[in-house]
Amino acid sequence: MNEAIIIVAKLVLSGSLGGIIGLERELSRKPAGLRTNILLAMGTTALSLLSLYVPVKGFDPSRIASQIVAGVGFIGAGVIIRTRASVHGVTTAATIWAVTAVGMAVGFSKYYLAISLTLLSFVVLALVKGVERRLLRKTALSNLNVLLTDRRDIPILKKLVDDINGELHDMGIVKEGKVFRVEMMVEIPPTLEGELIARIFELRSVQRVENV
Repeated sequence: MNEAIIIVAKLVLSGSLGGIIGLERELSRKPAGLRTNILLAMGTTALSLLSLYVPVKGFDPSRIASQIVAGVGFIGAGVIIRTRASVHGVTTAATIWAVTAVGMAVGFSKYYLAISLTLLSFVVLALVKGVERRLLRKTALSNLNVLLTDRRDIPILKKLVDDINGELHDMGIVKEGKVFRVEMMVEIPPTLEGELIARIFELRSVQRVENV
């Protein structure tokens, strides 16, 4: 009975710690969000516990742990996407590795390690991003005028800016007959401006994009 309580408590703890990291990912609208990180943390905890409780004489617990690390590597590789000018998903892949380590640490009763890694990971994801954008990246303001015929595509423009880690400072919408002119002030690295414009052109209702 005590063993069952300990197992459930470990699963709850790992799921909660994974949820802390997953919440930040969810709010940042990343593909591996709240549920993914909770399940990943609990799953790795469960596998770690199995490696300890397998009733086989002479069994090495590190064998399952090593397979967890290898398997998560494939998951991380699956979320990395290469586009024309950049690579996306590397941070998400690194987050998956961190959450896996959190789950394994809980499974092996290394609670201080699990909690410390969770808090430090959350700080890096939530706070360092802003510092990185302001201090380490060279960004520039771009004024884009987008002409489109379908108003429903306007919210997608903001998402496209977010997807390349840009920042939308201002957006104005002017209706000109059957066409909508969207004036956007965007802060992005100069090397990604071409990619942003290319993505905007992929919207069916876009007629023209001007960099003014």
